[in-house]
Amino acid sequence: MAALLAIAAPGHAIASCVEPPTLQTSLDSAALVFVGTVTYTYDADRVAHVRVESIWRGPQLNGYVDVHGSPVSGQGSYSSVDRRYSAGTRYLFVLYSAKQPLQDNSCSATQPYSAALAAHAPAAAHDPSAPSLGDEFQNFVFMHALPIGAALAAMALVVVAVLVRRRRMQSPRAMR
Repeated sequence: MAALLAIAAPGHAIASCVEPPTLQTSLDSAALVFVGTVTYTYDADRVAHVRVESIWRGPQLNGYVDVHGSPVSGQGSYSSVDRRYSAGTRYLFVLYSAKQPLQDNSCSATQPYSAALAAHAPAAAHDPSAPSLGDEFQNFVFMHALPIGAALAAMALVVVAVLVRRRRMQSPRAMR
């Protein structure tokens, strides 16, 4: 009964991967293969904002793309094929489709990039389009939001402390 409820629960998807093909077979049959570094993640690390470095197969990509590692999204939702990404990690993305939004899952051959994978790079690999000013701004904001926010909060606390101290020093009691 519990298994039936788990399968029927809204917001959750249940699936499993079949025996994975070899890496070379996956690379040959994938719609989109590229190397990129995750600049930041969201949706419980299931969506990666990626700086594209080299396109091995598929259409031209922008300098930055989002890759969704789950068929579901949102707080409390999950599936058995969720792929989670780590900011700062370089990956070889091997996707079944090149359509937007880019979709990945734990059944694909996507993996952290290693020197051994470089041997699979095709001679026709090419660079992505240059990032737009909007891409650069978005990356700056997301990558630096926490430090900038912390610095602004610290500055606000200092200003409040100085104002409180001045007010106390100017109060009638302080003049006695």
